[in-house]
Amino acid sequence: MIRTGPRRGLTGALALALGAAGLAVVSTATPAVAAPHYDSTPSVQIGWTDSATPKTAYPWNDETHMPLGTRVDDEGKSHTSRIYATFDLSSYEDRKIYGGTVFIQEYSAGDCAKRAIEIWRTEPVSETPTWNRAPKPLAKLDEILTPEWCPKANISFDVTAAVQDAVAQQQRLITFEIRVPEQYESDPAYGRRLNWYRSVGLTTKYNSVPKVDNKHLYNGGFPCTPAQPYSRLGGFANVLQAVGTDADPNDERGLTTEFAIWPADEPEARKVFSKEYGISGRVNTVNLPEGTLVDGESYAWQARVSDRVDFSSWSKKCYFTYDGTRPTAPTVTSANYPSSNTGQWAPAGAPAVFTFSGNGNTDVAGFQYSWNDLGVNVCEASGDLGQWVCRDPFSLPNTVRADAPGGSATVTLNPVGSGPQRLTVRSIDLAGNVSAATVYETLVRWSAPEVRVENGEPQWGQEVVLKLVPANGVTGVREYEVTLDNGEPQTRPADEDGTARFSFTATNPNGHSLKVRSRSENGFVSQEATWSAYFWPGPGVKSDVYVQTPDGSPVGGVGVQGSFTFSPPPGWTDTAAYRYSFIDGEELTEVAAGADGRATITWTPTTSGWVTLTVFAVKPDGTWSEYGNWYSFEVAATS
Repeated sequence: MIRTGPRRGLTGALALALGAAGLAVVSTATPAVAAPHYDSTPSVQIGWTDSATPKTAYPWNDETHMPLGTRVDDEGKSHTSRIYATFDLSSYEDRKIYGGTVFIQEYSAGDCAKRAIEIWRTEPVSETPTWNRAPKPLAKLDEILTPEWCPKANISFDVTAAVQDAVAQQQRLITFEIRVPEQYESDPAYGRRLNWYRSVGLTTKYNSVPKVDNKHLYNGGFPCTPAQPYSRLGGFANVLQAVGTDADPNDERGLTTEFAIWPADEPEARKVFSKEYGISGRVNTVNLPEGTLVDGESYAWQARVSDRVDFSSWSKKCYFTYDGTRPTAPTVTSANYPSSNTGQWAPAGAPAVFTFSGNGNTDVAGFQYSWNDLGVNVCEASGDLGQWVCRDPFSLPNTVRADAPGGSATVTLNPVGSGPQRLTVRSIDLAGNVSAATVYETLVRWSAPEVRVENGEPQWGQEVVLKLVPANGVTGVREYEVTLDNGEPQTRPADEDGTARFSFTATNPNGHSLKVRSRSENGFVSQEATWSAYFWPGPGVKSDVYVQTPDGSPVGGVGVQGSFTFSPPPGWTDTAAYRYSFIDGEELTEVAAGADGRATITWTPTTSGWVTLTVFAVKPDGTWSEYGNWYSFEVAATS
């Protein structure tokens, strides 16, 4: 804060500058700045005492300028007053105090040539005392003995030491006594009044010391390891992260984090790296420069946080061993899926058995494998505090540990495709480093089941019955896994011949899709078959005699009566009628729909040859379907 003069006097220019503005220098409207911070400390009591009425307390009130020192009333009676002000310091617990300044403003003076004012710290009081019950003085804090800029001067007192002590002692209240020095206190020439509007104010300069969170220290995408055995870390070991917090809102986006790291057995080789612009409650990250870490070396590290004024204490120590060496690539063999180099095909319906070997290299701890490319083991900034998260590679899908360092592992797999298939395998070490890939190619037979429609062409609103049939060579099928329209998978048990049925009602106007694969008693899971049905957006047509044959061969015959059933377009629930014609260009005939939205007509051809039946659906309001159905077939010459 700004003090209007040196400890024992006012400088004229500064007093003049403050004279017009009063205590506006404490305005809370000024822009927020970084630590340390200034705060107008809330008052608990402000008031004065009077020696002439020693049992009466005089709390501060509007429009009464507070008396200080001695004054003589109209009846010649002498009054000596002292001013007391108490402030609440409870908001500064756990904060570091850098300064304290008490402000007053004079209103009038007995003699402007004489000024002597002291400020004392007393035992704390929560209510304005009386002259007889004044609190015990503890220490004189500051004084002013110079008369300049009387009587409208803005005066400040340095009370830093007192505020620091009170906060350190966890005292919630601090009380100040403002008085004329004892040798002048009875002299009315030193008496004065303080401006009631400005009252007595305390501005505290403080800072909340930032903290480092020992529960949130991260190294290479993993939580801190505080003791042996040390974590072995590979490619992301150079990423150190720590969470700092700062209770001051103005500092929450400007923290600097320092990371100290050293070889575990060489603390004297400690190096410190820093990262600015950290956010309170989120990780701040430093990437160690290339060459900082040496392969095979164990390291210790810790972090601390600064708001550019104060540092937190150093965090606990974390440890890791750096492993920058990739393991060697594995060899891959199979007991029943021969390499494609032999020209032989794998047996139908049999799970594949593969053996991966580390060939005795003790750095190999296990293996990753996939029928597709493996990609990279990705670490992501996906933690709840923004930290990098790297998973234990052996917690990932398609990983297996070797039976011993540098040993082997055998897995049983089901191929996902047919024809030439590539199995990609690589070694993993304990630090998460991976080797170059080994690719094993084998020839796999088709194994997806066949899907057959059992009850004719699927129609919207009707039941669809599908028969599921094993692929050639796939035996011992015990069940099928069926997924309809990307829903949850369902299972259907297989009959003795390996077939099964799956039925559903076609409720989606846009059609349906289905995925299915078989599971055999020997653990084999087939490739996935897909099936779909699309519904023409116009009305449906179905005939008992005049069916549409796959090869277009003639049906029925001249004089042979056939029925035709019309069904609503997909999604229609209010079909009132159908309009149809068997002759192109002929006026359409209307037939009413039944309660189920369907209508059936009969028709007997009089000539043979190709016929196209045109049908439109009609709603109750007369709206025609946007799409019609052009149902074509050939009438045979004779029945």
